Amino acid sequence: MSRVRVRRDRSGGHGSGAKGTTAKGMARRAIIGCSIFVCGMMVVWLDRKQTSALQGMSRFLEHSMPMSTDTTNHEQASKGPLHARGELRPYCEGTTDYFQEEKLESAISQARFFHTQGGSLKSVQSLMDSNIDATVKQLNVTFIPKGMQKSQGTQDVTQYLKSYYAQNYDPRGGYGKLLPGEYTKENPMILEGRYVQVVDPDATRERWDYSLGPQDLACPNLLRMGGRGADGTKWYCQPMQKQGKPSSNENNNHLRRLSTDNARSSKNDCHIISIGGNDNWTFELQVVKMLPGCVTHTFDCTLENGTPKQKPDRDDIRFYNYCIDSKERKDEHGRHYITYFDIVQKAQLKVPPHMFKIDVEGYEYDVFSSMIQQANSDDEMTIITKNSDGTTNTAHHQPSYWLPQQIMVELHWATRMTGVSWMPRSRTTAEIALLSNMMFTGGGYMPTFRRWIRFCPSCIEVLYFRTLC
Repeated sequence: MSRVRVRRDRSGGHGSGAKGTTAKGMARRAIIGCSIFVCGMMVVWLDRKQTSALQGMSRFLEHSMPMSTDTTNHEQASKGPLHARGELRPYCEGTTDYFQEEKLESAISQARFFHTQGGSLKSVQSLMDSNIDATVKQLNVTFIPKGMQKSQGTQDVTQYLKSYYAQNYDPRGGYGKLLPGEYTKENPMILEGRYVQVVDPDATRERWDYSLGPQDLACPNLLRMGGRGADGTKWYCQPMQKQGKPSSNENNNHLRRLSTDNARSSKNDCHIISIGGNDNWTFELQVVKMLPGCVTHTFDCTLENGTPKQKPDRDDIRFYNYCIDSKERKDEHGRHYITYFDIVQKAQLKVPPHMFKIDVEGYEYDVFSSMIQQANSDDEMTIITKNSDGTTNTAHHQPSYWLPQQIMVELHWATRMTGVSWMPRSRTTAEIALLSNMMFTGGGYMPTFRRWIRFCPSCIEVLYFRTLC
């Protein structure tokens, strides 16, 4: 352990003019000595106990947090290409085939501010502040200013308090003071008679707009699969170089390599994972039509006897009697639930899927949390695939390698699914913001398209693109 020398003013205390060692000086040296000892013990402990969880967290922080400590000014922190300054993970390979680099850098800068530098906190706070009076009205209570009659009460609490404090200056800023009035009746949503538990806005898209983050990364070549405005319509982001629908399997724009790995040399490396479907194959047939050469792997454990009756007889549409969850399990009805990474293994993929389509009515929060957590672990995944000639291929990769390039998901802040633990309540704006933060910092995902569903205010379609690896 290195020796640390503490220099003290010869006159005694730090500018006190006293002679000898003061009590303050002794206390200061004692604190410094204890700090050195604690730090030394921490170094020894960390050196001896390098667990995979600690390593995973270290890598997670290294990837997600900015190297610069000056985050007081967003515009200053956003100047210049971030990747040129080495402050971020690199682009996932092929990302610049889908987005112009200048726009990509700008969008990543905005996303970093929102997800890692307090932007989401400010956004949620802004929404909650603007809904204080709306909540008071929903609670059907009235604020009666001090010295006034009940008939003189108001529900525009924020405006009244702002005006009152402007006219009644308090040098201590109101610390320890009661409100200049009271609410007409007690309500559990108003704590201690003064703190309003703000209710998230309902039946509008505000809960989504304030939580999902910037919308700067728009896909320039968006492919719609399904009729305009139809329920079940999905979207896929194609590379920029070739507009419109691919013309042949040999020259498909969507079959662009995701890496230079030799295992991806086959043209049949486009795979799409589809969760659910209820024996409706509209999406899968759209993939056949719009993305020829791609194989769709559909997972659904809810069909009678575990067998689809309407499935098209095609090799590029494959069915698996499994559902997705955050961990492997079987329910009381014998339905088998597996994780995302189990699904990748069941599908016998040699490369990560181009697209992961999921609409699971509220289960997505646990599914995504599990995906991101496992992707940031040190566990190596081994996938053995069988060839048509009976031989096998073995692939060894970190879990993060198998994350999909794109995720097409219907997010929900309310659900009727009885198996969802939070079903009796709604998800808050803050919870959705935390989900968005996790998708960016832990997975490198950014929304490139979103569509609010008017007939389902608690639903929104989001297309995520993995830009950072």
